[in-house]
Amino acid sequence: MRVPDRFRDDCCGGVPIQTTGMFVIVLVIGLMTAGVLFSFGTDINDRTTVTVDHGECTYTLPFDPQDVDGFSDEQAANDQYTDGSFPCVGWFDAGGADEFDEGEPVTEWTDKSANEHTARPTGEAPRWATVEGIQAVQFNGAGGLAVELDADSPELDAESGLTVTMLVYVENRTHHGGLYAISDASAGDNGAENSDPAVDLRQSAVAAENSQAGQWWPTPGPQSEITTERHWAIITHTVDADAGELFVNGDSQGETESELDELGGELQIGTAGSGMAFDGYVAEYFLTNERLSTGQRNLVECAMDDKHDSVVDLDAC
Repeated sequence: MRVPDRFRDDCCGGVPIQTTGMFVIVLVIGLMTAGVLFSFGTDINDRTTVTVDHGECTYTLPFDPQDVDGFSDEQAANDQYTDGSFPCVGWFDAGGADEFDEGEPVTEWTDKSANEHTARPTGEAPRWATVEGIQAVQFNGAGGLAVELDADSPELDAESGLTVTMLVYVENRTHHGGLYAISDASAGDNGAENSDPAVDLRQSAVAAENSQAGQWWPTPGPQSEITTERHWAIITHTVDADAGELFVNGDSQGETESELDELGGELQIGTAGSGMAFDGYVAEYFLTNERLSTGQRNLVECAMDDKHDSVVDLDAC
């Protein structure tokens, strides 16, 4: 049937009714398809968040947690970790720091968890730097960063333990620096500065010509058999009141008995309690307030590695 010209001009600006109807149908289908695709995209890329009593941890996992060795079985047993998230006490990430300014001193490093701790220099300020394409904080062996945690809250508890996961780069294995320390609660206001820390991780203090120079020695925990120099490494130190264990690039260095009693409220990054300062780079520091299981630890390490373009070869991922 021929549509009168007058009708086309008055109603549709010269476009036939059949054409208009088809355009509307195509538009609706297109919008519906776009909505589905957008929803799928946000489901994949959204940050995962878990709210806990004393803080919120947000961690982006750009892969399926089911692909991580040991995690799928635990996922079914514990709904808290269904989306691959972890409650955390502190999360310092140089790559995501608003303060990052290449080559400039680090006057503060803000915690990305909802606890909002701020790390500030305790001595000579380290500097923002980029190593092999990874943004990090550069320590020169002369100073470190400290952050005061809330010692009156149960954020850190020796009984449930803690797990620290770090992406680090050692510049000089013979410098014998300390990577991090958490004070003993009995140390009082002076914290780890004037007493032995409750928990720390440092490089071995042996002669440069010794093959053990630069190995990681944690407290509590075993001495490692691995020296990491001039390449990125993921170091995990996990402890509780019973035992301490150290992992270097996903490989366990063994386990030792622990006498961990009570944790204080001061955290130092880039130094250990005896004043030993680290010579190298820290790209990321992640602290959670429990001793993680194998699958949970693998998930954190794999997420950190994947985020930095698989800079470390991890068998669990």
